[in-house]
Amino acid sequence: MKENNNLPEYLKDYSGYLIGIKNLSEVYVKNIISTVKQFLDFVNIHILKNKYADSKDITINDIRTITNSNIYSYLFYLAENHYKASSRITKTEFLRNFFDYLFRIKHNIFQEPLKKIKREKKQVSNLPNYLSLEESKKLLSVYATSSKLKDIRNNAIIYLFLNCGLRHNELRSLNISDLNLNNNTFLINGKGNKERTGYLNDSTKSALMEYLKVRDKFFIGGNSVALFLNENGCRMSRCSINRLVDKAYIKAGLDPSNYGVHTLRHTCATILYKSGIDIKVIQELLGHSQVKTTEIYTHLYDKDVEKEMLNHPLAKFKIKNALCYIS
Repeated sequence: MKENNNLPEYLKDYSGYLIGIKNLSEVYVKNIISTVKQFLDFVNIHILKNKYADSKDITINDIRTITNSNIYSYLFYLAENHYKASSRITKTEFLRNFFDYLFRIKHNIFQEPLKKIKREKKQVSNLPNYLSLEESKKLLSVYATSSKLKDIRNNAIIYLFLNCGLRHNELRSLNISDLNLNNNTFLINGKGNKERTGYLNDSTKSALMEYLKVRDKFFIGGNSVALFLNENGCRMSRCSINRLVDKAYIKAGLDPSNYGVHTLRHTCATILYKSGIDIKVIQELLGHSQVKTTEIYTHLYDKDVEKEMLNHPLAKFKIKNALCYIS
């Protein structure tokens, strides 16, 4: 993992453990390590009273002195700095796993400071944004008729996101060899290096084949193994994909500040669920290890049902309106 020179050795070891043993993605591990580093900064400043010039110098002996009270102080600090409840819960779990690693795997500490801190459940009210069916159609039409080579590539990317529910990294890491167009399938390397099969409907396959026709002609060094390439013949970066999706939102008349790349994955799953697809099937398509993760889309649907019922034509009907029905 890059950019870990400013970390203590035990945190570098933990990063290696998460990637090498737990098979977590580098992006996810980066978020975990960032949280632990933030906590160490807090400890150095507020608990150890700036004992060190840099929190990377905090030792295992210092960590052994951390108490439940220190953890609560950190959580209060997060709340004061307007971190959402979901973020605070996630950060707490990151810390819980870090201390569990030091206690159970490395045997570096003698007790776990988070042992007695109760786990909070994430609120289902913080539901992800998603596009309506009509908004999705608008987005799919943005590049559909363009003959520009970049637009043809971008069109294939939008179709794959919306129709196959891919994560950002899953799409970015696709290779030419992952495609099996004869069977309308492709191989997805998911979170934790778990492989699953993706399925191409007719419109997505058509958009992808149009891109494949121009891929090698347009991009320099088009013999790269990556499916989606930039102008230099290299695999597209996360930033490049973010930019093209943001531009597509703008062209479709949607505000990119309200939506992101992951919105397209949520949209795919929500539309499938609303169409009557079984939640277990959606779980398999999205690559969720547990069905409870997928069940968030049932809550999205419940919210839509609630909204429609509140707007029921009889919602504003009052008893005085019934007088006309009395004979």
